[in-house]
Amino acid sequence: MEYLERDNLKRIAKWGKIVGVTSIIFSSITIIASFFGSLEGVLGGVTGIITGYLFYQTGVEASNIIASDDLTTGNVNELLSKYGNLLLIMGILMIISLVLIIPSIIILLSM
Repeated sequence: MEYLERDNLKRIAKWGKIVGVTSIIFSSITIIASFFGSLEGVLGGVTGIITGYLFYQTGVEASNIIASDDLTTGNVNELLSKYGNLLLIMGILMIISLVLIIPSIIILLSM
């Protein structure tokens, strides 16, 4: 590999999969636990599973590039597409969180 550093791809492959699987497991536990309490945890659990899946897919794509030693634009674009989707979802979730948190802070401060 001339243009991409193999160490960076290995790091993305390893940690993308670890973070993805861990996120999916903990989010699943959150969903199960929320059925015994309040159902607010379901939304957080579902978003955690979605982002965990996207993290995992990013790691898989990096592994595919390493395994094939093929640095064609198709393989690299697929990795970047998965990463771009992850950033988009995380950005949307951040905006939704801000929209929900700011009014709550204003209400708490006005009491």
